[in-house]
Parts: sequence; structure tokens; C-alpha cells
Amino acid sequence: GNTNGGINGGINGGINGGIKRAVADNPGIGVSQLSKIVGVSVRTVQRAVADLKCQGVIEHRGSKKTGGYYFKAQV
Repeated sequence: GNTNGGINGGINGGINGGIKRAVADNPGIGVSQLSKIVGVSVRTVQRAVADLKCQGVIEHRGSKKTGGYYFKAQV
């Protein structure tokens, strides 16, 4: 099927969901790997990640170069 039609409509929900799944499957994953797995640009991943961090869903651990994203432990 053609996925281009729906990209703008459900862009954040779909991408955020994809990123949440990718982080769940790959703890410590970085932005460039996320971009490959989810199939969107690094810039889009950065926006979605910022969104999820604001919502308290994921967090970045470690240095900028070697760190990665993890699900936040739900308290």
C-alpha cells in the first residue's frame, strides 16, 4: 500500500508509537538507529524523542556520543 497519504495525518502518533516500540526492544538505542528502524529522518526522531521526554515516557542516559534512550521506570 501507499503510506504517503497517511504520513501527515497521523505523523506524531505513529512515529511516537514506533519509537516507543523501538526503545522497548533496544534499550540504550541512539537517534540514528531509531531513524533507521522507524524509517524517518533523524530530525523527525529528535522531535518525537523530545516529545516523549516531555511526557516522561523515555529518558536519555549516558553521554551525548555514547548514551541512548531508555524507558523511564514508572514510579
